[in-house]
Amino acid sequence: MARLLVKLKLRLLVNALRSSNSAKISFLISSAFAVLLAIVTFLVLAGFRGKSTSVELTSVIFTVFAFGWLIAPIMVFGVDSTLDPATLALYPLRTRPLAVGLLAASCTGFWPLANVIGLLGVTAGLASGGLGVIVAVVAVLLQVLFCIALSRFVTTSLASLLRSRRGRDLAAFLIIPLFALYEFFTQVVPKAVSEGKITAGSFTGFDSWMRWLPPGLAAHAIQDASDGRPGIAVARLGALAAVIVVLAWLWVRSLGRALVTADTTTQSSRVRGRWLPLAGLGLRGAVAARVWLYQRREPLSLVYWALVAVITAAVSASSVFGRTHHPGVILASAVFGAAFVGIFHANSAGLTGPAFVLEAAALGRGRDLRAYFSGQNLVLCVIGAPLVVAVCFALAAAARDPGMGVEATPVALAGLGAALGLGNLFSAALPYPMVKRVGTPVLVAAPGYAAYRIGGVLGTLAGTAALAAPVIAAAVLAANGPDAIRIGVMLPCAAVYGFALAAAGVRLAARLAASKMPELCQAALHTAA
Repeated sequence: MARLLVKLKLRLLVNALRSSNSAKISFLISSAFAVLLAIVTFLVLAGFRGKSTSVELTSVIFTVFAFGWLIAPIMVFGVDSTLDPATLALYPLRTRPLAVGLLAASCTGFWPLANVIGLLGVTAGLASGGLGVIVAVVAVLLQVLFCIALSRFVTTSLASLLRSRRGRDLAAFLIIPLFALYEFFTQVVPKAVSEGKITAGSFTGFDSWMRWLPPGLAAHAIQDASDGRPGIAVARLGALAAVIVVLAWLWVRSLGRALVTADTTTQSSRVRGRWLPLAGLGLRGAVAARVWLYQRREPLSLVYWALVAVITAAVSASSVFGRTHHPGVILASAVFGAAFVGIFHANSAGLTGPAFVLEAAALGRGRDLRAYFSGQNLVLCVIGAPLVVAVCFALAAAARDPGMGVEATPVALAGLGAALGLGNLFSAALPYPMVKRVGTPVLVAAPGYAAYRIGGVLGTLAGTAALAAPVIAAAVLAANGPDAIRIGVMLPCAAVYGFALAAAGVRLAARLAASKMPELCQAALHTAA
């Protein structure tokens, strides 16, 4: 069984190079990242040689890898069809041989090999002596086996949930903390390291409890063997092996239940009729009501709004939270936050999908198209404006200059109007189908349309910044002026300016959409969610 599933996994890897161009590119990019991870991890671990905190730093890296294997199954569930127990439920297979085969298949591929090669850097950075190197190799193999067993247990236990609507919602919301952590590590951590706030000794306190976790057991076993304590090293490796055995036993039990339990995730739910608010206000009201319900009930919409908040904060986080505060960069946060409201909600036909074809039946006139785009903008402005302004005020408070929130508010209002107008223009001028890749909750451009997406993002960013430039200049000039000008003049003028930009974008988009309705419907029909 193990040999058969390993051959199946290898066949899937080979077939990826013989399928479509997009699959080839994805496979090559994934393989390149795996090689890069192996090289960087090996060099980082090898660089701990001679440091007093080498074992603590190794424990941290081992723990980070374990958390990566814990989160990855939820984010990319379904990518590897040989690991989904539902695909094997109808075959007369015994649980234990199947579990061994699935574990062997999980150990096959570039990423498990990259983990092993990268973590073997401890042989140069932490281990010393022949016994230390031998224990290091065994510890690395057990560490990778622990990560794989943990991920397989999580995947199998949550298999039915991850195929359901709640599981997709969970996977979607996981993007928010992951994106926030990415922005934190790329902006705040490097700045803190350069300023000396984070050093190798900063992780010493973590080792008091981290050494008793499975990754810490592996790291300290290497240290014990290198220091001439083979008994303690073997005991730590034995404890790690016992944890792996327990995880494997729990996985086998979970796998056995998954193979004999009926899948109820596709059962239909009861639908209750409800009056659509604002529908009595005509087409514009009906569109606004529909978009409002989507923003409140669709998980992907909530994810987009959360990402807008994270991006707004991340643009100026490194300057606001550094030693020398630069409150002026909050204006850049306002521009970026407003721009991404338009970016995330552009290409309305592709985002709506095949249902747009039904909507298109009611959009036969230019007046109807203007109502369609303005109804969307109304809802996005009602949500986006308070969100971006609130984040800017929070950044200003963190920078100990609350007045910058007042200067950022007109910039956010003007930028939001520009972004919504540009989003409408790109929706009509560059419609493209979108797809949801297996296991990924976010819609992406269909193969062959990546340039459309990139053009829309860059065009909206550049256009928003350019159109908001007059308001930015006025806000800077009026920063030290009286409140009557900053609040009584700047705010209403910026709001009117933003409304004018959005209205101009709606009119131009309606003209373009009237002549490109076949392309819009084609993009919607080819969208696969």
